Amino acid sequence: MQLKQALLSARQKLSACGIESSSLDAKLILSFVTSYTNIQLISHDDEELSEDVLTKYFSLIDKRATGYPTAYILGYKDFWSLTLKVNESTLIPRPDTETLVQAALDINPKGKVLDLGTGSGAIILSIKTELQDNIEAFACDYSKDALEVARENADKYQLKVDFRHSNWFSSFENMKFSMIVSNPPYIEEHDENLSKTSLPFEPINALTSGVDGLDDIRVIAKESLKHLEVGGSLLLEHGYNQGQSVRDILENHGFKDVKTIQDLENRDRVTLGFYKG
Repeated sequence: MQLKQALLSARQKLSACGIESSSLDAKLILSFVTSYTNIQLISHDDEELSEDVLTKYFSLIDKRATGYPTAYILGYKDFWSLTLKVNESTLIPRPDTETLVQAALDINPKGKVLDLGTGSGAIILSIKTELQDNIEAFACDYSKDALEVARENADKYQLKVDFRHSNWFSSFENMKFSMIVSNPPYIEEHDENLSKTSLPFEPINALTSGVDGLDDIRVIAKESLKHLEVGGSLLLEHGYNQGQSVRDILENHGFKDVKTIQDLENRDRVTLGFYKG
């Protein structure tokens, strides 16, 4: 079978299974299997593929057809300016989360910055990439497997981050930070979307948080008061319909200058506030 025929067959199979990104995914997976760049896929489109390549390719296409994330198949995901390792122990970094990174950079913190529930390290590594020695970077996760991935990503880019195994603030005792950022679990326990797209394959404890999805945000807002310097900021990613609720939580805990920032699709995505002491 020629390369172009394999690509067409794969695209049709994914499309028939409801994969909206069927064309892109078919190309990415074929590039992964053949080690060809996108340009080479075009220039080699008449090439006859070996049985071994075809078997591997369509095996992965069948896996993707079940909804299994392309990022897990490839083992990486592009985020901000980085290409990050991901696997089933980490959430897949999404473009919406770049809103949180940009909000942090707009504040331009100095000193200690903490990323709670770091996963692949996407947020803290993106901030560290931009601010370099202006900050001392810390990050934690409850999953030791996720921390291993985050450390690998930090080593790849030679970024110095103090990674700790921690249940939110449990490993930070009396430490204080100029900024705390987090993309915590915020999906409602029985949200119907948990059975759609890639979510069934991602770590559930990094997705859901109580009946209204806000249990962990409540904990973080309360506990962060003990760990923020005066003038320090707390930035939280949340669902598009949770902006008002998260603003209320921060204001009820005494945060000042609370505001919500929209993502590229003009949906509420990040709420931040400042600790005034």
